[in-house]
Amino acid sequence: MKMKITASFIIGLTALLFLLPVLRDDLYLLTILSIALSYAVLAASWDFFSGFTGRENFGVSAFMAVGGYLVGLVTATANIPPLPAIILAFLAAGFVGFLIGIPTLRLHGPYFALATLALVVIAQNLVLAFARVTGGEDGLYGLPYLSESIEGSYYYVLVFSVISIAILYFLGRSNMGLILKAIQSDESATRSSGINVTKYKLLSISISAAFAGATGALLAHFYGYIGRDVIFHANLMVIIMATVGGVGYVIPAALGGLAISLITEFIRAFGDFKNLSYTVVLIVMVLFVPGGLFSFMFSNRHSKGRRESRERSYSKN
Repeated sequence: MKMKITASFIIGLTALLFLLPVLRDDLYLLTILSIALSYAVLAASWDFFSGFTGRENFGVSAFMAVGGYLVGLVTATANIPPLPAIILAFLAAGFVGFLIGIPTLRLHGPYFALATLALVVIAQNLVLAFARVTGGEDGLYGLPYLSESIEGSYYYVLVFSVISIAILYFLGRSNMGLILKAIQSDESATRSSGINVTKYKLLSISISAAFAGATGALLAHFYGYIGRDVIFHANLMVIIMATVGGVGYVIPAALGGLAISLITEFIRAFGDFKNLSYTVVLIVMVLFVPGGLFSFMFSNRHSKGRRESRERSYSKN
């Protein structure tokens, strides 16, 4: 019953988002929702690695920078359309995530988090150091937009978001997701069961990085611009969004990204009190819904039979 209610809610929300431009002619709302949907993908991609493996990744912006600035550089030289550019950013960021994962995943405890945080600092310094190529503080302008209209760009972002979140969700429900959660529970026991733990961790961080990079490229084309304010502002926000939504199930994290983005925009109306209001909202959420606002929709269903499913995944691998 709970599964049907959850599925109905997700389908209804998706249908509403697709029908919104027809139901309401509000370009400002479509712009805000486009940005919110992008953050939903970032939160989901962060959750697919950190929520499933328990390794806190503070390097989301570094992978976004790979995708976003790659689009800027490629567009400046080859002027390719948005879709091939986003695919290229997906592959490049995934490869960078794989390379970074080889040394950093050997670290344990807070050292992995510090290493990924250092990646963001390095990325910021590289952007400034190669200002002639990256635009430095000013960023890169003149990138082609996703569409000639706001409605077209909105649908572009919406389709990208739905496909990305669906892929991450079903990967999380697959044997891979079960193994990643087994690694989080007891890495030594999982390794002793004959599972290649290193392979699955590298796959997880590569997939997470790939979607973050693709989203960076998407935002670059949405704004027609890529700069430090687009990329590095998102780093901490994405982690907050996923945590508030609920980690370990992908869709709650994505809904957290969508909800916090919209709440942040609403709070702008409070002017000088917006930061205080934002902080109060987050504290209330953490105190009264510590597991996440939306995790209740998935937690019971996923926890039932998890041990049996995990055992089946072990036997297959």
